[in-house]
Amino acid sequence: MKLLDTMVLVSAMNPINKYHKTGMTYLRALRTSDATRVPTSTLIEFDLVMRNNKYTEGEIADTWAALASLVERNFVVTTLSSHLMAAGMRVKGLTYFDSLITALAKEMNAIVITRDHAISKHVHTEWKPS
Repeated sequence: MKLLDTMVLVSAMNPINKYHKTGMTYLRALRTSDATRVPTSTLIEFDLVMRNNKYTEGEIADTWAALASLVERNFVVTTLSSHLMAAGMRVKGLTYFDSLITALAKEMNAIVITRDHAISKHVHTEWKPS
């Protein structure tokens, strides 16, 4: 199983991002791979990233509309209370959202698709530039 980190969405949805092509490759894998999923916590963090970067409500709505065809319900994995509890006791060096995806990856024995070196200290990660 592979779990997409927020940086996949950030890269995929920004055509001028230097990792755009790689992000899109991983995002498209949701539709072509039975073993790739996006956690609900990743979706929430992505929404917060857009809002913290002063995206307008229209830009946010357009971004979610563009993602709708790629991120369907059956491609989403739910963040559970056990993950929230584990994130609350997060490991030093991980942000709250990094702790969530790390807890989920550990429980599912999953690989996290990310360039984040802090996450890679706790679970297996992957990022293969396209």
